[in-house]
Amino acid sequence: MEQAAQLSLGARVLIGLAVLTGAEFWVAVSGVGGASFVLLALIALAKAALILEYFMHVGKLSPSESGGDG
Repeated sequence: MEQAAQLSLGARVLIGLAVLTGAEFWVAVSGVGGASFVLLALIALAKAALILEYFMHVGKLSPSESGGDG
């Protein structure tokens, strides 16, 4: 992946995490009611997925279908 594409992807991940953090803050202070725990859990899972994929490269851990250990 070329450097400009990496920077663009990094910026999108940064913006996504910032938006999700803002949503978490809004849910926490707005007192949505009984649904707030569920919403906070879903937002946390979305943030965890972004972090696992972008920073920890979990998607690259599985062996490819065409790769060779047979």
